[in-house]
Amino acid sequence: AKFVPKLLNFDQKQCRVDITQELLNAVNDDPDLLKRVITGDESWVYGYDVETKAQSSQWKRPEELRPHRWKSSR
Repeated sequence: AKFVPKLLNFDQKQCRVDITQELLNAVNDDPDLLKRVITGDESWVYGYDVETKAQSSQWKRPEELRPHRWKSSR
């Protein structure tokens, strides 16, 4: 993954300088600021538990078709 483009134009460079200066000023005003910053990386988190085979089983009559089980994709 590329975090910084190889070539930045003047406006992009100036924007990064301005943001960095604002952050430095905020840290100078409140030395404990960085202790309250929460960071993380990109991760996929699924908000459900996958059913077991027993949990997903269903009763059906002999003449009925099997229920279709959808496959999850990531």
